[in-house]
Amino acid sequence: MNYRLMGYLMIALFSLSSATVVAGTFYSRTLYQQSYTASQTRQFEVYVPTGATSSAPMVMALHGCKQTNTDVKNDWGLVDAADQYGFVLVMPFITSYDGLRNENCWGFWFENHRHEGSGEAEDLHQIGLLVEQEFSIDPNRRYITGLSSGGAMAEVAAITHNEYWAASASVAGLPYGEDAASVSLSGQCPGNATFHSVGRVANDINQELDDDYPIPMMVIQSENDCTVVQPAGRNIRDSHLLVFGSENFNSPSETRAKIENCSPVNGSNDYGCEHEFFTQDGNVGSRSIVETVFYNGPLSTPNTQDTNHGHYWIGGQNGNNGKWSIKLGPSMPDIIWDFFNRHPKQAGTSVNKPIITMNGANPMLIALGNSFNDPGATAYDAEDGSLVVQSSCNVNTAIVGDYYCSYSATDSDNYTGTATRTIEVYDPNAPTETCAVSNSSPSDHIQAGRANAGGSYNLRAISTGDQNDIGFAWDSWSTVTLTEGEPGLWYLIEPAACHSTPPPPSSFECQQWYGSNLQHSNNSRAYYSMGYYTVGGNDYLGGVSGSYSWVAETSDGIFEVGQCP
Repeated sequence: MNYRLMGYLMIALFSLSSATVVAGTFYSRTLYQQSYTASQTRQFEVYVPTGATSSAPMVMALHGCKQTNTDVKNDWGLVDAADQYGFVLVMPFITSYDGLRNENCWGFWFENHRHEGSGEAEDLHQIGLLVEQEFSIDPNRRYITGLSSGGAMAEVAAITHNEYWAASASVAGLPYGEDAASVSLSGQCPGNATFHSVGRVANDINQELDDDYPIPMMVIQSENDCTVVQPAGRNIRDSHLLVFGSENFNSPSETRAKIENCSPVNGSNDYGCEHEFFTQDGNVGSRSIVETVFYNGPLSTPNTQDTNHGHYWIGGQNGNNGKWSIKLGPSMPDIIWDFFNRHPKQAGTSVNKPIITMNGANPMLIALGNSFNDPGATAYDAEDGSLVVQSSCNVNTAIVGDYYCSYSATDSDNYTGTATRTIEVYDPNAPTETCAVSNSSPSDHIQAGRANAGGSYNLRAISTGDQNDIGFAWDSWSTVTLTEGEPGLWYLIEPAACHSTPPPPSSFECQQWYGSNLQHSNNSRAYYSMGYYTVGGNDYLGGVSGSYSWVAETSDGIFEVGQCP
């Protein structure tokens, strides 16, 4: 595991700045792969608004398929909401994933990723714990939301870790335990999908729960969504009422307390949006089990990358018409925050597991042959106070590799909290870069593992190291030179350590052009792959050759949408 490389990748992934003027600070962070099943290294970004309190609420927001956390940051209006309401915003990027799925989908339907202690569900929990180690977070006000597969994953998080999250909001998401057939992939409107029965969903939830906290859930769903179709939203509602309601209050008719028009709304059309409250005893003012926001949203959206299937996040006044997001309509940042703000975790409604805090670094780097001393960990329980921590380490500093220390503590109610530290034993004298050179076609580079198929419809070849576009994936006649840096990572731009003489200081100055997509393509600033994309930056320009836009060369050979800073 090369941490210097991870730093370079983090800078590349998070260098795009939001067009929104912000008053707080962004932090780019990484959760490194953990020892439990199906964990993967994940990058995330944290936004801390200026003036955040010493114990601020935390809102984690999960992007949808074919999106990244940059879309969340730029288009969803949550950064401005964090400034207005004072919560810390956490934006994970799925980063890497397994199994057959569309690009950047959270794996809510995979068995490894929807249970406590494994996969993406546990990685998101661990990201939350990392944020709490660095920033002051109110443990009673941890919230999670998301769109589409991110909305489905927010539902998974609510069930797998209802002892951790105070409330959850699912936008165009799916019930817990659903499989891939619950998503309509026909490309037609209206869409078509199959769903598990509400009884089966409720049973699956009960099988997973290991805490009695009735986590409040907000369900946001367009009745016209052709990708995640109703009854998805109503099934989430009804299954939560069955699981978390009482014997006499576990159906919509018994728990419905009130219905009102959605507020606030950006623009003049609320699309007939209705906000319903389903409470523990059916009374207005009581704590909600579920709240629903159902509306008749439009199918078409301004962004040309959308599928025009009525499937999106509504960012409100401070949102953008981005990929699967629109500005006009019921303002989800405000509506969701109002729900979260009314539902902190209630004292006495949940048995919280002991919280384990590791001393020292995680991951910890140990040079080959050096001694390892476990810095240990402490444990605290709200009821019992400080607890004894049991630890188990298996570290051999004579052999390079990754090792782990496991920590656990059990409270008086027999609830156990756990944590894991990674120890990387490395050879400080081992060369980092091999500097091997390969002159091959893009197709051959892919076949040899020096590049991956990527871009729109996987039509482009992307170098494994610096993620540069090196041509069409099927190009078997061109010659492209790649240089190996760290073993297995190949670069179009030769790593600095491989230069025979130090490179001269860069005199690069950003340049910008305003022209049509065809003009950008003809001048090698863009390429066509089922639409126009910028060279190097791979930013989508649209599918019409006559459309005009600004393109800037932000570094040698890297073109991005927009103007120079």
